[in-house]
Amino acid sequence: MVPVPVKLKELKPDIVFCTHDHIDHLDPIAVPEIAKHYPSCIISGPTSVVNKLRDMGIDPGRIKKLNKGMNEIVGVFKLRATPADHSDEYSVGIIVETESKKIYISGDSRYYKELAGEVIETGGKDIDLALICINGNYNNMNIDEAVDVIKEINPEVASPMHYGLFEENTADPTIFVRKCSKEGIRVFLFETGIPVTLDTILLKKDK
Repeated sequence: MVPVPVKLKELKPDIVFCTHDHIDHLDPIAVPEIAKHYPSCIISGPTSVVNKLRDMGIDPGRIKKLNKGMNEIVGVFKLRATPADHSDEYSVGIIVETESKKIYISGDSRYYKELAGEVIETGGKDIDLALICINGNYNNMNIDEAVDVIKEINPEVASPMHYGLFEENTADPTIFVRKCSKEGIRVFLFETGIPVTLDTILLKKDK
């Protein structure tokens, strides 16, 4: 539904983390190109991702396996793989911690009542920014379920994700904003192709 938002030469990544082996998360075209153009970039993910990266011919020395409950330090980043429940049995979420800030990304996951508690137990206390899927199809939580998880995790700011890519698999993020606002939860909506800093997100009020 949208053009490529960031050109390859503009990425300059230290690490690429793929939460699971689906083409909208482990892109079979983009990932090898990133690996080729940025030879120092680490590429990480759970077992299913590691297996696919090896099949792609990525240098094993650049691959970091991170399954549920595992921690890894890569440069200035501390990574914690959090539980998720998706059609890829190895699917994970991820907590990225750096410079005293902590970001939780749910990856793809259906809702289950223990999810938020498991994320918190994995290291998800005092989350600054939580990005959570809202599309509700294909083993993903819907907007109401995402709001329930966010309420329990209680981040400083929440952002909806996993919408606006495929026409047959999307959701209206403004509904998430409205429901979160009723719960007193601040929300930041990313705009495709528009760069922002974490400090800007944490200081910005609801749209």
